[in-house]
Amino acid sequence: MLKIKFIGAIQGVTGSCSWLWHTGSDTQFLVDCGIFQGGPHHVDWSNRKPFPFHPSEIQYVLLTHAHLDHCGLIPKLVAEGFKGWVYCTQATRDVAKELLADAARISGLYSQDDVDSIHWHTIDDGQFSWGRKLTLGDDLIATFNRGSHVLGGCSISVSWAKSTGDKPEDFASIHFSGDLGCQTDENPYLPLLKPDHSPYPNAEYIVTEATYGDRLRESKCWKTRTSLLSDTILRTVTEKGGKVLIPTFAFHRMQELIADIRTVVGNDENNFRRRLAVGKQLTILCHSPLSNRLNGVYGEQLVKVLGNGKYQYLNKELADRARWSASEIAALYTSLNRGRTVSYGPIKISSVGPRKGKAAESFRQHLEKCDVILASSGMCDQGPSSEYLQLLRDDPRNTIILTGFQSKSSAGRALLESSEQGAEVVDLSSHYSGHGDQQKLLDNIFELGGYKGREEGTTVFINHGEPGSKETFRAKIMERNREGRPGQRKITKALIANQDWFDLDAGDYAQDTESLTKQELQEEIERLQKLLQTA
Repeated sequence: MLKIKFIGAIQGVTGSCSWLWHTGSDTQFLVDCGIFQGGPHHVDWSNRKPFPFHPSEIQYVLLTHAHLDHCGLIPKLVAEGFKGWVYCTQATRDVAKELLADAARISGLYSQDDVDSIHWHTIDDGQFSWGRKLTLGDDLIATFNRGSHVLGGCSISVSWAKSTGDKPEDFASIHFSGDLGCQTDENPYLPLLKPDHSPYPNAEYIVTEATYGDRLRESKCWKTRTSLLSDTILRTVTEKGGKVLIPTFAFHRMQELIADIRTVVGNDENNFRRRLAVGKQLTILCHSPLSNRLNGVYGEQLVKVLGNGKYQYLNKELADRARWSASEIAALYTSLNRGRTVSYGPIKISSVGPRKGKAAESFRQHLEKCDVILASSGMCDQGPSSEYLQLLRDDPRNTIILTGFQSKSSAGRALLESSEQGAEVVDLSSHYSGHGDQQKLLDNIFELGGYKGREEGTTVFINHGEPGSKETFRAKIMERNREGRPGQRKITKALIANQDWFDLDAGDYAQDTESLTKQELQEEIERLQKLLQTA
């Protein structure tokens, strides 16, 4: 029997963690083990409370991608006794090492030694192809397939020999979407990655995220996005005589913006070169030590080739749009990682490494030498972007371009809501969001790519989303299912994930106390005792 219990991302979009227990081989494993993010008091308690399982009894963590809300508690798991393997792609491992090292310094939840003690097992060594089978235990198999949310991101399917009573049956499978990206085969409008793979046609269960399950995104055109970006930069620099600050997330958003700026020059449908002043070279400064290190991962992994000769990640249309080769793409990221300055006709791109003592240039000195600054963090609350914001925000000649979500308490949100005169604020976040919208989420569940789905239908678990978003998305799933479109997957039911054990063999929630852990059993006893006392 295989059973599942959802641990995190139940009431929101952080802390993703699913606990699975294969009783036949007594194999316990997790899909993701993420940190909770948000308000300080609730988050600190959620991250520091004991795990609902014994970390020493967990044998594997299957990791979808390197964002901290999916991997940020793995070092805590290690500190508390986990000695198993973390399965993921090479890109996810290399990025996660950097992000977890930062988290160790900032959070105080664990140490760098805990980060260094993680046992990584990369699934894409050698002549790799997506869908390669990995044996986790007797009659228990995992497969990884491509995602487009961030570099290295994957969906994961777990297959097991289903049984009812003493009679073994065919293998069943449960698919975990991870965080779904925006790309489609018809419209890979973000610059770097290929589209997500869909769940297998015979999947008995699908676990899907629902971050944007309640909304549609209108901005799905790469030409519109790059035109808005170039127009804003040129208007600020050539007409207003100001500076442009682009606060950006260090992982993936920085690399997308670098690719877009290079595309603007290479494609030049917007007459970028002509609109610059004669003899003017636009200077772009990337200021994020973490991004610099991650650029090295992009330079190595983005153009990695599969066993069939195709790129593992790179969307080949990027080269066509920007009129540059895959090797040039990799060389740009590698150069920025090494602190080199790269020139492409009318633009010059450079990066800032870690500040070193009194010899380090000040933020004001950096500003004097550049026109556009890409700086972390993306919400302007910390890092170089917060320093540059203080220098630029009061001058109406300057422009601040926001390219990511701004939480309610962030400095970036304050910029969006402020009525004070000062620097112009341009919000391009809808053009850069790396999460699939409602339409993409629905298509990922229903489309079969010409294959035949299960006659019995598929059960969908909805997790990783705000409560309202999940409720709206559940209704949309069942509404589309009732349409009965030819060639689409049949859905038997859509469930909003909760913390109860679900028996995947029986297809229902486990009600017997034998399926509970000792800790859960004690909690249930205490709950019943309280009910008796108040009766």
